[in-house]
Amino acid sequence: MKLEYKSTDKNPLSSFYIRRIDKPYLGENWHFHEEFELIYFLKGRGMRIVGDHISNFQRGELVLVGQWLPHLWRNDEGREDNGEADYIVVKFSRMLKGVDLFSLPELAAINQLLKSSIRGLLFSSTTGERIHDLLIRLSESSAAGRIIHFLQILEILARDQEYEYLCSPDFTLPKEVSSENRLQTVINHIFKHFATDITLDEISGVACMTSPAFCRFFKGRTNKTFFSFLNEFRVNKACQLLISGDLPVKEVCYEVGFRSLTNFNRTFKKIKEVTPSDYRDHYLRLRAI
Repeated sequence: MKLEYKSTDKNPLSSFYIRRIDKPYLGENWHFHEEFELIYFLKGRGMRIVGDHISNFQRGELVLVGQWLPHLWRNDEGREDNGEADYIVVKFSRMLKGVDLFSLPELAAINQLLKSSIRGLLFSSTTGERIHDLLIRLSESSAAGRIIHFLQILEILARDQEYEYLCSPDFTLPKEVSSENRLQTVINHIFKHFATDITLDEISGVACMTSPAFCRFFKGRTNKTFFSFLNEFRVNKACQLLISGDLPVKEVCYEVGFRSLTNFNRTFKKIKEVTPSDYRDHYLRLRAI
């Protein structure tokens, strides 16, 4: 079974990914990602693989998957006993907008929970019932309400004394994941230096690879060229600046690493399908409602 890295669509208006998904069947590939993943099934049944653990899942299941831990949930299309899959998935990182929120002393229990999730955690049905409504609210709320419900959910999980480890204690991450440490090093470099002129030679050196080898490596891991990825990153940073202040579009352009306003406008519209000015105006109209 091929192991794949799966990137997560980032929303510049949210500190984490949350989605409720309803589909006739699950056909996930064996994959991993750098975020923690909390998944709760309102409907559905099938097979679950987390690390070296293989079992069945059913309605009411609540699992926390740690960073980089390979996993999949799957059932067979068309099987009447499986039924449709209706579930809520939350993906989040330790770093929320550049701050390690979980390092706060008040969140020590949650911090320990996240460390334990490297083996995958299956929570009790009682805990699932307790956070059912909170997860629904989380998927439907916005702004500050999301953060409040999110922390409430993690606190309840941290108090669960009946959760089960899914992976065995001696489970080690597959070798494919180790190469993602190199990818993470590259991404960390982008976070720190996106506003500068990052050249192909520079980023290849960060990855300790030749330029051709790096291009193949990066495209194979992300399904994007490096500069496509960098442009998307810069545009998302620009979105944050456009809605959080009143910097002129030209200044935003240079703040996020573009050196040409024309190129910035063209790239922004290609990715977001609107101009930077229209993006800001749309946000301001929504905020005024």
